[in-house]
Amino acid sequence: MPSIIVFGASGFVGAPYIKALKQAHPDWPVTAYVRSPQSESQLNADRVIVGDFSDFEKVKAATAEHDIAVNAGNSFTADPVAAIIAGQKSRGTKGKVIHISGGGNFIDFGTSGSFNPDSKIWNDANEDDIKAIHKEMFNGQSDTRVLEAGNGDDRIDTYIVCPSVVYGGASISSPILGVGYKLITGNAKPLGYVPYVGEGTAVLSTCHILDLVDFLVKISDVAARGPANGSPYSRFYMLETSRVAWKDLATELAKMMHARGIFPSPAPKSVEFEQAGEGEVKYLVGSNMLMKGERAATMGFKPKHPSILTQIHEDLKELPI
Repeated sequence: MPSIIVFGASGFVGAPYIKALKQAHPDWPVTAYVRSPQSESQLNADRVIVGDFSDFEKVKAATAEHDIAVNAGNSFTADPVAAIIAGQKSRGTKGKVIHISGGGNFIDFGTSGSFNPDSKIWNDANEDDIKAIHKEMFNGQSDTRVLEAGNGDDRIDTYIVCPSVVYGGASISSPILGVGYKLITGNAKPLGYVPYVGEGTAVLSTCHILDLVDFLVKISDVAARGPANGSPYSRFYMLETSRVAWKDLATELAKMMHARGIFPSPAPKSVEFEQAGEGEVKYLVGSNMLMKGERAATMGFKPKHPSILTQIHEDLKELPI
């Protein structure tokens, strides 16, 4: 039976993943690597290591003790991916890494807020699309390192699971919002309204947390069986539960934030791109994110859970916004 270490084990994705993994494989020893002390029972893990993601040597050493390393903690920088890879490469047997990326790589940087029929649809079955991932993308610093680690004489078995914007926290009783909701609620609050750009027909890809977790367990099974088949570019999987128009999402979010007493109006607001938020988040609001998970589908991914337009009202009912 394989030993597994999960980085970000207490997070929005890591916590339900470990729970599902232990339900599927109660005999697999699972180590949780977290930044603050928590008990094994809290994390559904057999062992807990407390440490920072930026502690290269500690991450490397912890990773080297395990057959499979799962990065559910951070995909925006090279921490802790570089150390995870180094640890798996130092093992006497071939290392295995499962890395969780994000759909922010694939926005088209449009500014009109309109659906663009000519926008690129990124397809996980097209290896050239995966080879086009670069370090300047939102998750590119980590993704490129993992892809490179799957090549060369000292290559390891790598798997990248790339969900679109993840939601559904109420389904797992999560005490945290998750990155997607943090971005859109955190963007709206200082504006005093929920924005969408122009007509708001730009499309966002979204993924329910339980659809993601089910697939992560499936990929864990594949990694455990090993060795990996094909190139690392053939082991990149895009996950999407549903696509929604930004105006539709903004409408439901505005209703929710009004019901919570945060905004006086239950209606979203159409704005120019420059008024859609600060920094990079306005590109998310004004752009299209078009992903196609053909390869994930062949591996058994099949969305089963409600759209974010329905789920958002449960997800944001009680958590601090």
